[in-house]
Amino acid sequence: MSRYLYFRPTAGNARHPLLAHLDACASRAHIAELHGRLIRAHLAPDPAVARRLVALLASPAAGHDMRFARRVFDGMSNPNAPVWNCIIRGYTSRRAPGEALATFRDMVRRGVAPDNYTMATAVSACAAADGWAWEWRAAGDAVHAMVRKIGSAADLFVMSGLVKLYGTFRSVEDARKVFGEMQERDVVSWTSMISAFAQRGMWDDALRFLAEMQADGVSPNKVTIISLLSACGHGQAVDRGQWVYGHLSEYGIEADVDIGNALISMYAKCGCMSDALEAFKAMPTRNTKSWNMLIDGFVQNQKHKEALTMFEEMLSTDFNLDAVTLVTVLSACTQLGDLQQGRNLHSYIRSREIYCDAILLNSMINMYAKCGDMAAAEMVFQNMKQRDVVSWTTMVCGYVQGRQFTAAFIFFEEMNVAGIVASEMALVSLRSACSQLGALDKGREIHAYIEEKNIKRDVFLESALVDMYAKCGCIDMAAEIFSKMQHKQTLTWNSMIGGLASNGHGKEAVQLFDQMLKFGDPKPDVITFKTVLGACAHVGMVNEGLRYFHSMSSFGIAPDIEQYGCIADLLSRAGLLEEAFEFIKKIPIDPNPIIWGSLLSACRFHHKMDLVTKVRQHIINVAPNDVGTHVLISNLHAEGGQWDDVQQIREQMGSRGIEKSPGHSSIQV
Repeated sequence: MSRYLYFRPTAGNARHPLLAHLDACASRAHIAELHGRLIRAHLAPDPAVARRLVALLASPAAGHDMRFARRVFDGMSNPNAPVWNCIIRGYTSRRAPGEALATFRDMVRRGVAPDNYTMATAVSACAAADGWAWEWRAAGDAVHAMVRKIGSAADLFVMSGLVKLYGTFRSVEDARKVFGEMQERDVVSWTSMISAFAQRGMWDDALRFLAEMQADGVSPNKVTIISLLSACGHGQAVDRGQWVYGHLSEYGIEADVDIGNALISMYAKCGCMSDALEAFKAMPTRNTKSWNMLIDGFVQNQKHKEALTMFEEMLSTDFNLDAVTLVTVLSACTQLGDLQQGRNLHSYIRSREIYCDAILLNSMINMYAKCGDMAAAEMVFQNMKQRDVVSWTTMVCGYVQGRQFTAAFIFFEEMNVAGIVASEMALVSLRSACSQLGALDKGREIHAYIEEKNIKRDVFLESALVDMYAKCGCIDMAAEIFSKMQHKQTLTWNSMIGGLASNGHGKEAVQLFDQMLKFGDPKPDVITFKTVLGACAHVGMVNEGLRYFHSMSSFGIAPDIEQYGCIADLLSRAGLLEEAFEFIKKIPIDPNPIIWGSLLSACRFHHKMDLVTKVRQHIINVAPNDVGTHVLISNLHAEGGQWDDVQQIREQMGSRGIEKSPGHSSIQV
């Protein structure tokens, strides 16, 4: 595929000494310097020179610098197919399949005839995308149709790419059909087909094709082994992976560093980190990727301290860290909430003047934000030369998480001024801020923004809208959005049920819960039951509440202290105080002060002063220093004229240093 990377300059410029440097460029900095010299020498507009620059910038030598490559490409008047191919391939290599396919469509619209290389690259772009998304499958089918239309179905590279494409989509029958249509097959074709079977767990077919491959005179190579190990990892088939690795000698394949890395990755994806560590230690040679695989495996398996331990061990070796290492270690710091370790890593990056791309800087912002240091997060953000939507989203979400809502909205406004369209994640986070503030006007502004920008409303964003309107008291608007949603998840039902309950519509909340149960999918979770039990308590639906409580086990949910508290509150509000008292005493989890407090409040409401004395000792034992509990008991005794008991409680408060704090409230102005 390197056949398109060299372009012969036009005859008029063939002897210029600068052009001799084009093929010698080995880095992005070298290319950038040469580009400036070509501009000053008035050679940059030359079509052949521009083609060569695009090819170099989109190649690994320049780190697939697609921003620079695109700028040169867009300045060309009539780029030919090889130049388009370089751009498409560059985007695919840069893991930007959306841009690659958009460029491919633009090429076809502008009347440039694609060749076999173009089609192979377009197929590769489709395979690089998320194969589970129907739109990518549709794009793959469209590219396949064009392959047939322009006669590329005889090209080995194109057809092998299609086999891999359908394997990515886990469509084995389509992959097998393409494989059967191939006029010739090489090790790539066979490997793609075998990998497609393995990804679906069709091991009998995979092994049969492996035997047929050898019978056809094609020997498996290390790519075949790596593909099989990768499939075993994705399929959690650790036994099969060990079998594949154990048969290396049979295929005459040496276990080099690439296969060792694939083995580590397979073990990590299967959750077998002790085996991954053992495989790592057994490797005769390692590279930076080996360390990255192991460290990332620990992070993915929630073993963050082990990941940091391996990173420290890596620092003591001669291996060079790369962006992948640093991003992974920052993730470990984030998950641990280890701000100091994150700061140490930031200092390490600065002291060694390590180049930070957007991904690494965004990871750094995320670490500081999740660890609560928004000042440091903003400093990294402000020093970024190029910010993307992830940078802005991380800042907005960080401020919301830290309850700095004003700063979050300011960043959102600055984001608009910068011309960045907010992501769904940022909007969901801002909706949460509106819900917590009760800021209905801000919520409506964001809703209008979503409509204006025509932002795709997924289930999380729509659920956030329901939650915001419900918590701001606009239950009719919440119900309207809820009713129009085509797909609802448990969190959606929870938001609507909770919204109805908190806005005085307890019976409607219970009715909606019954409707959820009738649908059968999605299933209620712990939060659903807490919400509906609370609704039952507020409207006095004792029998229904008890029935729902006892049905939790049928959904595989064990009641926690909050569900037990809801039942205690349900019985207390209904005046069934003795029943509530007996229920609380039998709770298998130690009741907290809130549960006993709800019973005390009910005693006050129903004038059951005889029960107060029984409850009093229980609650003081549970919360001997809780000021609210002591004040409530004191007030209850005072209302019953039991002044000796009042004096005793106040003396206990004084001896324990318990003081009543003044109350406060806040409103949005």
